[in-house]
Amino acid sequence: MTGENKIITIDCGLSGGWCIKPNDDSKVFVHKLREDFVDLTEQFWGHAGAVAFVETQHLRKIDCQTGRWHNIHKLCLHYQRIKDALECCDITVKELSPVKWQKHFELKSRTYKDRKKELKEHCIKVFPDQKVTLWNCDALLMMDFVLTKKLHKK
Repeated sequence: MTGENKIITIDCGLSGGWCIKPNDDSKVFVHKLREDFVDLTEQFWGHAGAVAFVETQHLRKIDCQTGRWHNIHKLCLHYQRIKDALECCDITVKELSPVKWQKHFELKSRTYKDRKKELKEHCIKVFPDQKVTLWNCDALLMMDFVLTKKLHKK
């Protein structure tokens, strides 16, 4: 099966997940994201031609000032491994800002914990057939955002 209609969304967190919608009529399948480059490549193998929307990650000055630079650096390295694995599998990579897709859901919460809870509640409504967890919630909502905005058609 060619990947021309396949859509992939990836939450690059170290405990993140990824989703794939094989074609327009299919349901969304969720997978736990692996960390090792070879394992990632094995996960994505067979989806050549698909379009992957990858949540962007970057080191910010505030992260360095607060002493969190080591964790963020590890996350950025993982982000690059994911993009490299996708490119090895001939999957088109499109970056998606977390601010952009989260803004779509018009969150009311201010704290990180409350936003995550609100996102999870929304995800359960949008994907009632999925077992929504913290590791797959962002990837599922990114899929909803991509499909709603028809970003995969552009």
